[in-house]
Amino acid sequence: MRLLHTFAGLAAAAISVVALVGPATAQAAPGTDKAAASLCGRGVFLDGIRALEVSENGRDEVKIVNGRGKKIWPVTAPYVSIARDQRVEVDKCVKVGSLQRLIEVDDLDSNDNLGSIRIRGHVTRNYEFRSGESRYRIGVIS
Repeated sequence: MRLLHTFAGLAAAAISVVALVGPATAQAAPGTDKAAASLCGRGVFLDGIRALEVSENGRDEVKIVNGRGKKIWPVTAPYVSIARDQRVEVDKCVKVGSLQRLIEVDDLDSNDNLGSIRIRGHVTRNYEFRSGESRYRIGVIS
């Protein structure tokens, strides 16, 4: 009986710690994004991209290029493979007014343009890349 009472006390203490830590952890991300956006100077911060609908069977291999066709993301790989409803961090600064295109990389065919967006000022908002059946949402933090 004493062991059961001790176990119940430990469980209550663990629940209290989780309740205290949970909200602080959930609130840390927006501040981190704002801090990253402040590093962009006159630009804005591309936060994360989510695949709402993909164009191929299950996954798209995507990259972001600027208006001149220069790849800006991902930095360390030729593309990122992404599935429907998956979110991937972008973490990239771009200029206000810049054109950004989402490209699906095809090994056998020519690459497909999955849509483009123009960054419209210092406003935190979501943009969508759309083309045919493909839909992607990207968060921009100012």
